[in-house]
Amino acid sequence: MMNWPLVAQPIPDVGGALGPPSSAIANLAYLVAAVLFVFGIKGITHPRTAVRGNLTGSVGMLLAVLVTLWKFEVVGLPVILGGLIVGSGIGIFLATKVQMTEMPQLVALFNGFGGGTSVLVAWCEVIRGTSDRADATVAGVAAAASGIIGAVTLLGSMVAAGKLQELEFFKKPFSVKGQQAICAGLLVVTLLVGWW
Repeated sequence: MMNWPLVAQPIPDVGGALGPPSSAIANLAYLVAAVLFVFGIKGITHPRTAVRGNLTGSVGMLLAVLVTLWKFEVVGLPVILGGLIVGSGIGIFLATKVQMTEMPQLVALFNGFGGGTSVLVAWCEVIRGTSDRADATVAGVAAAASGIIGAVTLLGSMVAAGKLQELEFFKKPFSVKGQQAICAGLLVVTLLVGWW
């Protein structure tokens, strides 16, 4: 059984076939992805072409992500393939099970996942760190802002999805004594942690 690395390892040079793409090829792929995005956005503006537009935009996004992962050797091939399989499975499941009337809830969840991703990226940047003090300050501020905005987006989107789904927990207003003081305290703590 092979022990596949989770992070990218140096790829052996097999006549340049498996190594990262050259800048020209990567830029060409990004250009194609951008064109697909434009056609995808144009396509989703009309009901007759919405499905094709959605598919076109999805192919553009897939191309951009794959080229980025390949070019910068962010993760190994098994992780890329695993992500494609898991993501496709989730997408197929949601496409077949979610009713059209539940689309607002699904969009809220997707928005929340984007916020959660922002938090994870910020966390990775903090863990990675840097030895240069100036770079560390810039990275710290960016990570703190990204983490705060991402966390608020994640929680807000989950609340929106719950309210749209009319879950029992969200039917009654929820408040705590001194809620604004607690929120202000949490904001101060978050900013201090980000500064630290």
